Amino acid sequence: MAVQNGLNVRLYVMGFDLSGSANAIDSMGYSQALLDTTPLNKEAQTRMVGLNDGTLSVNSYFDTGATGNHALYSSNSGKLPTADQVVLVPMGSAVGDPAIGISGKQAEYNVSRSDGSVITQSIGYSGNGMGGEFGVMLTAHDDTHSSATNGTSVDNGASSANGAVGYIQIFALASGTVVAKIQHSADNSTFADLISFTSTAAASAPTAYRATATGTINRYTRVITSGTFSNAQIASQIVRL
Repeated sequence: MAVQNGLNVRLYVMGFDLSGSANAIDSMGYSQALLDTTPLNKEAQTRMVGLNDGTLSVNSYFDTGATGNHALYSSNSGKLPTADQVVLVPMGSAVGDPAIGISGKQAEYNVSRSDGSVITQSIGYSGNGMGGEFGVMLTAHDDTHSSATNGTSVDNGASSANGAVGYIQIFALASGTVVAKIQHSADNSTFADLISFTSTAAASAPTAYRATATGTINRYTRVITSGTFSNAQIASQIVRL
């Protein structure tokens, strides 16, 4: 087992890289309720699985800059965003490193200032119909595609049979319209489209998406971009189910 430090952890929310203001991430993961089903004739508790959930909590420094976190966390209106927020947390700097994603509601945004201290924030997310999703990165933190590009493939060692979830964060797009896709391959040579994300025009960046695929997921996966565009800065994750 290789113990891992937190030096290469990043925080991406709806196409914003908030790694420069976040200082801690807590409760990042998946939980499921256990329902008590103990009958009279048992001497110890029995349980069955109930609803699952996903949570992610962030501690951060207050940033009111043009691309800072305050505008995102408060939806620029003094209230929490109501739409689902797509969050991606790489836990390493290389293609194939672990990551966790969640698409859900922002549950809280609290600001604190203690004596002699900078202003800090606490932010919480709860999955909307899903738990936290552990997968692997298809980019090295984030990659910039100057034009249509095939990303580096990840070898899973074998195919899987239960579908997949894909995440994409589009931080910036200089011009044009980009289409990002996740592809899969049995031989690392011939690839087929697996997940296609919504096409994004330059005026729509930053943004982020979560999408799903069913059935067999071949051994190799990669993220690609297509279309007529320049300088698409992206981060992507795949989660095998």
